[in-house]
Amino acid sequence: MSESYRVVEPQTGVRIGFGDVWQRRELLGMLFQRQIAARYRQMLLGVVWLALEPMAQLAMLTIVFGFLLRVDTGGYPYPLFAFSAMTGWWLFSKTLMSVAGSLQDNIGLISKVYFPRLILPLAATMKELFDGGVMVVILVGLSMLYGYLPTAKIVVLVPLFAYAALIGLGVGLWIATVMVRFRDVRPMMGLVLQAGMYATPIVYPATLVPERFAYAYQFNPMYWVVELSRWALMDKPVDIAPPFFWSLGFVCVTVYGGLMVFAKTEKIVVDVQ
Repeated sequence: MSESYRVVEPQTGVRIGFGDVWQRRELLGMLFQRQIAARYRQMLLGVVWLALEPMAQLAMLTIVFGFLLRVDTGGYPYPLFAFSAMTGWWLFSKTLMSVAGSLQDNIGLISKVYFPRLILPLAATMKELFDGGVMVVILVGLSMLYGYLPTAKIVVLVPLFAYAALIGLGVGLWIATVMVRFRDVRPMMGLVLQAGMYATPIVYPATLVPERFAYAYQFNPMYWVVELSRWALMDKPVDIAPPFFWSLGFVCVTVYGGLMVFAKTEKIVVDVQ
C-alpha cells in the first residue's frame, strides 16, 4: 500500500498564500461552521443572545447619555443614533479580537497538522461577519420602529460594515502572533478598544469635538463608518473631507502590512507557545 505525503518546502521571502487558502477552502468553510456552532451550541438563548448583549449596552448608554446627560443628537432618536454607530464599531472590535486571538485559540490544532495559517483569521472574520449580519437586521428594524424607512442608501451598509471588518482584520493580523507569546495582550486590547469607542463619535455627535481637533479627528477610519452609517439610515448630513481618503489609504497599508507580518511570523508560532 502506497502512502502519500505533503512536502512543505522552505520558502524564501514572504508569501501571503491566498492560493493555498483557496485550495483549502473546504477547511475554511468547516472552521467557520465549527466556530458558529461552538459559539451557540451550549447557550440557552442561542442566537437571541447576540441581540440581547448589544441591546443591553444600548439601554445603558441611552439612560446615561440620552436621558441623564441629554446629549444633543440634532433631533435624532438617541437609541437609533447610538445603535447605528455601535453596529459598525462592534463588528470592527469583535473582528479585531477574534483575529488577534485566532492563533492562540487554535494553538493545539496548529501544532498537530499543517494547513495555511491564514485560514484561521479569515474564518474568525467570517464568523464576525455572520454576527454582523444579524446586527444589521436588528438595526434596520430599530430604524423602522422610529419611522426611518429604508431607502436606496441602505445598500451602503453592506460595503461599509465589510470595511469595518476589514479594519479589524488588518489590525488583528498585526497582533495575532504577538498574542501567542504575550498572553496579557488580550486584556490590554480590551481596554484599548473601550477607550477607542469613546474616542469615536458613537455615544455623542462629532460636533462636540473641539474645533481645533475636528479635522485631525476625521483621520480615524471608524469615524467614517459611524458617520456614513447614520447617513444611510437617518439621512444625517455628512461631508466627505480629505481625511476620508487618507484613512482609506491607511487601512489599505494596515491590511497589507498585517498580511505580510502574519505570513512572516506564522512559521514560528509553535516555537514560541
